[in-house]
Amino acid sequence: MAIADGVCPGFSLEERQKPVINELFRWCMKLPGELDPEKGLWLWGGIGTGKSTLIQVINRFCYEVRPDELIGNNTYTLPFCIRIRRAIDICDLYSEKGAAGIREVVSLDRLCIDDIGTESQVASHYGNAANVVGDLLLRRYDMRYRFQTHATANLTPEEVARVYGSRVFDRLGEMCNFVYYPGYTHRPGIRLS
Repeated sequence: MAIADGVCPGFSLEERQKPVINELFRWCMKLPGELDPEKGLWLWGGIGTGKSTLIQVINRFCYEVRPDELIGNNTYTLPFCIRIRRAIDICDLYSEKGAAGIREVVSLDRLCIDDIGTESQVASHYGNAANVVGDLLLRRYDMRYRFQTHATANLTPEEVARVYGSRVFDRLGEMCNFVYYPGYTHRPGIRLS
């Protein structure tokens, strides 16, 4: 819990989140369980449940417990590290730099696309429109044996298929463990009834 407190002071779990957390930490330690440790994690659930915080906790925990390993094209071992990029920022990168901006993230060894579904579905660079996140996921699929792709989303798997298309969604099953993270929003504020 010290790692979680370091990421988010006061981090707490609901009782129904504990079995999911146990499976996620089995994945982190590459122990047998329901999740394939060779695939990335796709954390989905309601708004404010702590998915983005959880991926940061997983990143720190894996850094502590996993040995250094060869990744991608590297000839030397590296410690575990997930590069977390918000979907909206990836789209902004495309709008600023075009294909060169996407190349900056497409080949990251372990990439987490945070808050998938919050970005504009089409981004433009000098009139060249693209579904940046959908295209990025397809490119990451082609490198799935070298690089891991992770994501957080409020979208259900059905909504992911609808938003990004069946071609993208079909490939995600090979790339990621879909993990439902239950819970209520941890953010203070107005509650909808």
